[in-house]
Amino acid sequence: MKIYAPNIHLFAFQLYKPANLEEINADEQNKLWHGADAIVKTILHTDLNLSQNIDVSKNSDSPRVDLLKESAVKDGNHSLPFENKISVDHQQDVMIKGFAYPVQLHDSYGLSLNLRRPEKEADGTPSVDLDISFLSNLNPHNCLTLSPNKLFLGQTLLITAWLTGAKDKKYLYEIAESCLQAVFADAKQRPSFHRQGELFGSPIFEYGLFSELANYQHVLIWLFVDEQADEKFGLIYSELLDLFFFRTKVVKAYQDSRKTYYLLDEQYKNIERQLDKLSNQKIDNLNQKDLNELTEKLKYLAELAVKYTRLLRNLEDYQNTIAINSENYHDRLQQISSKTQQADLSFLETFYHKISALFQKQINFDLGYFKHGTGLLEQVISSIRGIVEIEQAKRDRSLEQTIQIIGVALGGGVIVSGVVTQHIDKPFAPISVKNPPHPMILSLFWSFVAIAFLWWVARWWTNRK
Repeated sequence: MKIYAPNIHLFAFQLYKPANLEEINADEQNKLWHGADAIVKTILHTDLNLSQNIDVSKNSDSPRVDLLKESAVKDGNHSLPFENKISVDHQQDVMIKGFAYPVQLHDSYGLSLNLRRPEKEADGTPSVDLDISFLSNLNPHNCLTLSPNKLFLGQTLLITAWLTGAKDKKYLYEIAESCLQAVFADAKQRPSFHRQGELFGSPIFEYGLFSELANYQHVLIWLFVDEQADEKFGLIYSELLDLFFFRTKVVKAYQDSRKTYYLLDEQYKNIERQLDKLSNQKIDNLNQKDLNELTEKLKYLAELAVKYTRLLRNLEDYQNTIAINSENYHDRLQQISSKTQQADLSFLETFYHKISALFQKQINFDLGYFKHGTGLLEQVISSIRGIVEIEQAKRDRSLEQTIQIIGVALGGGVIVSGVVTQHIDKPFAPISVKNPPHPMILSLFWSFVAIAFLWWVARWWTNRK
């Protein structure tokens, strides 16, 4: 099986305005441009130097800003071209051309990198058909799959090629699979088949399953059967870059929402455990240690409530991000439709009508479920706070009563002591046969007796209320 003039288009995106910009180093900020340099160096053994030809300081009110330095722009072309010959099977040298287009899109950087076998040789003659296995030369060591980092959003790899002979529909899937296997030599790095359809009259195959979201990779293989698809592809290339950008933002937001989902699920189970512990806890005759433990638990639950609320807010943010970028995706579809005379775009529309809608529905369900956790958490906090306040009120009342009893007893003891002292002529006279023994001791004795009696009477009177 042979193909003619194969192309590989890499559309990759990363944030350039993260919330925690101070935590991002220069290498991470320039990862996209360095990635393009590394790909060209690996495949063509030549220097692209894209990272040295970028001007990220360009200011514009437009959501799209071409980032190539003005000194590198030739004839109004804001992409950086490259070319070189590669050896195929150590027998023949084949010319490969391409370009790198750096751009700022809204809050992100975008990269469009093209590697292609030209349709014509330098002398104007048509280039020869190639075995599908030739595609393996355009992705050695899986260099077209960029490594993720804190800023990386995702990528789409689009492979196009002209069919030369076998155009029968029963062979198309086999041809697409052969292309995929040639580009991804390692089966572990190869995305799974998702669906197939048509775009501008030519068959197109999509790879990458959302059930494998943690290792999701989006690959399209588009097999041209006539000039219609090739011409319209060139016509909408700019809109297609935007389309893949908004698609990537939607998928990335949903990926991040799944991480938040698992964190919320863990905290939700924690809240239920706290509620179960509270229902099984004895609340009668709590000692000071029990009260201290409940007070500490209140602090822990207050921190948990803040964390849980923040996670819920993050999930809502992801839902909003998906909704906004889905509508942007739909707007670009409308532009593509206008440019292509209302061509059938059902293959591209599926993402908006089904996939994105499903993402939003899932997150909406998650929010409905996890918002019950807020109520449960408030219930636990209120119950513990009520127990602590009741027990503390009991202790405060008991302390107040004790102080009153002590005051009554001591006051009565002082009075008795004064009365006894008045009936003793010489309370400090030395002990002798003529004087009563230990008059001060007698006074103290009757005071203690009075205090004890009055203490008992006060406690009895207080407890009978």
